[in-house]
Amino acid sequence: MRFLAPSLVGAAVLLGPGVALADDPTFTKGKVDDVKDVKDVTWEVKGEVGLVQTTGNSRTTTVGAGMNATRKDQDNKFDASLAGTFARATIRTASDVNGNMVIDPNELSESSDTSAENAIAKLRYDRYFTPLDALYVTAVGATDRPAGKDFVGGGQAGYSRGLYKEDDQEVLAELGYDLSYLRLADGDSTTIHSLRAFLGYKAKFNKTAAVEASVEGLFNGNKITIGQTEAGAFKDVRLNGNVGVTASLSSKLSLNVAFTAKFDNVPAPLAKIGDLDFAPGFVPTADKLDTTTKVSLIFKFL
Repeated sequence: MRFLAPSLVGAAVLLGPGVALADDPTFTKGKVDDVKDVKDVTWEVKGEVGLVQTTGNSRTTTVGAGMNATRKDQDNKFDASLAGTFARATIRTASDVNGNMVIDPNELSESSDTSAENAIAKLRYDRYFTPLDALYVTAVGATDRPAGKDFVGGGQAGYSRGLYKEDDQEVLAELGYDLSYLRLADGDSTTIHSLRAFLGYKAKFNKTAAVEASVEGLFNGNKITIGQTEAGAFKDVRLNGNVGVTASLSSKLSLNVAFTAKFDNVPAPLAKIGDLDFAPGFVPTADKLDTTTKVSLIFKFL
């Protein structure tokens, strides 16, 4: 076992939108295990999909899908990922329109609404200089309308350092600069400049099971306006956490159980619900905390 001094040098650059989407901050391995055995160009492609639909008394549709492609050679790694979730539900509603304190036949109706509608596309390139040090650039595009965000995008560049390594566990840290462009579903756009810090941990239980955990913090450096809310430097704190367990069922199939939490101290205002506008002066905002629990099968194509 060996400990690696955390020599995070300088202010590197990394952009991350910090939105509650399917693609969460995950552990990224250093060269020691990532590309050390790569002799030539290799490709790996994985995909996952899920569908839940109910009819009758309960009518819901939930669809989730994702894909990841990775290219590696001895000193370089390129990742491309795409993920999204859509959920819609129809429920019965009742309204005592005539005020007789009971529900008449014509006062029972149904209402349909979308509860999840998000997607994210991400590209990342890593250039390894030592077994523990790498520079990277990233491009991100995302949407999350239930959270009041029509579009979140930007580009990334940063420095990654392996801090600790033994046979069955390792720790990675990243430090950098974050630039995010946010276009609100109900409001103007804004640009956020932030300091970014990331810490990831990975451990293997045995040859078939592993756990990954990570936490990412984004701290704005400029004054921003989101809807009618103004936030000074370091007031728009965004925290993203992820923990997941993966078990290999075969060489091509794995089972993953993951929990993700996203916190935004200055959430976006909600988009219009239905056909009516909100009352003058009433500006409801999205919740500060989003969580996702996911169980999925992952198929390896290459």
